[in-house]
Amino acid sequence: MIKPDIYSTHPLPAIHNIPRHYTASAVVIAHNHILLVHHRRIGAWLPPGGHIEPDEMPHQAAQRETLEETGVEIEVVSVPLPSTGDSDAFFLPSPLCLHSVKAVEEGIEFYHIDFAFLCKPKYSAVELPVVAYSQDVISARWFALDKFKEVPLAKNVLEVVELATKTPCQ
Repeated sequence: MIKPDIYSTHPLPAIHNIPRHYTASAVVIAHNHILLVHHRRIGAWLPPGGHIEPDEMPHQAAQRETLEETGVEIEVVSVPLPSTGDSDAFFLPSPLCLHSVKAVEEGIEFYHIDFAFLCKPKYSAVELPVVAYSQDVISARWFALDKFKEVPLAKNVLEVVELATKTPCQ
């Protein structure tokens, strides 16, 4: 049996043979603004997020990391999913996309495979939620969607935000 070339339908580059770390991020959009953090180690702006802990699901990691890094409580925007009523087999909120960025930490190269979730502030308000950033980031703030490109962005941020603003769930 001939196996189909799974990479022929997507233009993947040559992939490095390096370890993978799984992360989750929150693309938080409200009132025509996006919430970004200035990451201490990366030195650029990106959506809040971080590594998925062993005891959490990807969307929970995005929510936890956003709260830790910005003080903003969020909820994931996803298509409605059926409930199975079964704690052993269930559906998870759909990410906006999965993307990968090569990283180097303490001299070790690896990919961050990121579940990027489209999100909104948990509590609907007329104004943007106040941001109270943590020591994990240099800064955190809301950017107008027509102005966020004016700051140095981490890899894939521009493309992920473009996907978010084009999604029908937005």
